[in-house]
Amino acid sequence: MELKGRGIVNLDEANFRAHNEAEQSNSDEKSVGATGFNPYPEHTTQTLADMISRYERTGRAQNVSFRDLVPWVKMGERATHYIHSYPAKLLPQIAHFFLSAQSLSKEGDIVLDPFGGSGTVALEAILAGRKAYYADANPLARLIAGVKTRCVQTEAIIQAADRVERRYSNARIPTGSAPSVVNLEYWYEPEVIKSLCRIKDAIEVETDCAIKNFLRVSFSSVCRKVSLADPRLSVPVRIKTSTTHAPDGFPDVWKGFYSQVSNNLRRMQNLLQMVNGFDSAFYVGDNARSLRAPTANFDLSPEALGDKSVDLIITSPPYAGAQKYIRASSLSLGWLGLANKDGLKPLENASIGREHFPTSSHRECPQTGLDVADRIIKRIFKVNPLRSVIVATYIIEMDAAIKEMTRVLRPGGHLVLVIGNNEVCGLPFKSSEYLALICEKYGLSLKLKLIDEIKSRGLMTKRNKTASVITREWVLLFEKKAAKQRKRVDRH
Repeated sequence: MELKGRGIVNLDEANFRAHNEAEQSNSDEKSVGATGFNPYPEHTTQTLADMISRYERTGRAQNVSFRDLVPWVKMGERATHYIHSYPAKLLPQIAHFFLSAQSLSKEGDIVLDPFGGSGTVALEAILAGRKAYYADANPLARLIAGVKTRCVQTEAIIQAADRVERRYSNARIPTGSAPSVVNLEYWYEPEVIKSLCRIKDAIEVETDCAIKNFLRVSFSSVCRKVSLADPRLSVPVRIKTSTTHAPDGFPDVWKGFYSQVSNNLRRMQNLLQMVNGFDSAFYVGDNARSLRAPTANFDLSPEALGDKSVDLIITSPPYAGAQKYIRASSLSLGWLGLANKDGLKPLENASIGREHFPTSSHRECPQTGLDVADRIIKRIFKVNPLRSVIVATYIIEMDAAIKEMTRVLRPGGHLVLVIGNNEVCGLPFKSSEYLALICEKYGLSLKLKLIDEIKSRGLMTKRNKTASVITREWVLLFEKKAAKQRKRVDRH
């Protein structure tokens, strides 16, 4: 990879590693390295069994720290987990703890995350030797998850990055049209737009899908970093002053892209060293309420995911009104051509946990059919009708998602549900309780309740008096009841 005029030429893997060490000293992401050890060195089977036994005796939720339960998983980078930022990511230690329990799954079993986000569960499942399925409504999340869980040889990435650099250097002006990003000129300076367009044009010529997607994910990270959006917030909010720009007033876009590719190549090297050949994670659709048959790419299968075909589900559904995933992804979605300006609203409308509804939808108090939730929703309606529709719709759509999870889960299989409670209009909205009741309605038996403190996950900021900060996660373990065996009747 040649960077003309920057003192770095003919960057082979050895030079790449040397460059990475220099980059890491300035990186805002803590790295611990992943080489030379088994990603799943210990089992948590007995620890989980003890927890379940304690819950059977007391019926009480247990406070835990998943970081302490699996201390061999260090905080910081692990394989490709940090290949791209994403809001409210599931803590890898939670997935790791349950995947380490041989009582829940074994090597080769199918592990599903129907709210897959950027692929935390899918990656940990692959590292554990399981077959990973994932779904998500956000096309950016699906792209990140696909790249995160697919091994690509580093030499091929270096050669592709070399080609991109040459195309970028030779094309002094963009050849394609400007991307369909909402308020493009508001979020980017003109020179930055030109540089990003040149990089995008250079990437899109690549023909190998896996390599192109790797470069696109790296490009997506840079699109946000060189924007005028505040890096401290998940949703784009224009920063008042910029401290990341070069002395001439503009960020060095190519340098940022080079650095991101370099760091992501290091992450891919770590992944390659942690696995010994595996299938990529399989895509099972964009709707947790209608899971599709697995595909190796992002093609939506016309066939439904098979009944009773999944051994273990680990998932953290969106919380009611707690995170604006599509808005947080809007800049990348536009630059990558995954959703244009007019395509953002349909994506949001397809997402569970959304906040925008027409006025006509909240003229009457909504009902979910779940009595304990409807009582709270009725009180919320008196304070804020819109909020009552937001949480009622959430419960209704999560009911459909849990029904679908139960359909695909085999008898005797398990569901790990990670969810948070919060306040809506000053009233407690106990999502963990409501979703647990729905699970039980569909034949899932609650085996364990755990509570973990949330540390710097950025699930929600307190925007106004109708919402609250989520500080704890409830981790619920369910087992699908086995079908009752029919009694044999002797007719003789």
